Amino acid sequence: MGKILDRLFHRRVQAKKKPRHQKRTLLQHKELEEKLDKWVAEKGYRYPDATVGEAADRIEVDRYHLQRYFTEVRGEDFRTWRTRLRIQEARQKLLDEPDTPTSTIARQVGFSDRSNFARQFTRLTGETPLAYRKKRLAPNTGPASADKTRQQA
Repeated sequence: MGKILDRLFHRRVQAKKKPRHQKRTLLQHKELEEKLDKWVAEKGYRYPDATVGEAADRIEVDRYHLQRYFTEVRGEDFRTWRTRLRIQEARQKLLDEPDTPTSTIARQVGFSDRSNFARQFTRLTGETPLAYRKKRLAPNTGPASADKTRQQA
């Protein structure tokens, strides 16, 4: 009976050991991250239908490997990551291009649907795109700006 328990316990311990190919996996993740960085620098996330499969094809990796990388290493799926990149760029464009309509910015960063852009932007920032822009581009009207005005006079 003791030998049976020892074997079962030994198998559990062996199953919990790290795989031998761990160094190779870390190297693969590093290479994959470099390819993703290049894809981001090239604004690959702007393509309206940029699916995980299309991204995998563009950066020349296996789709399954890319999906697994996102879920296991980044802790989120590809679509969530891609949406965050789009919203990050949109936030900057809203401030840098105050006369550009939000619908145009939505298309520029990869959203084909204006309402989806507004929904995703609000979900990630807590504000609508228009409110985000107005709040940050509004002239300072608080007490500090009143003090500056008095000092200039």
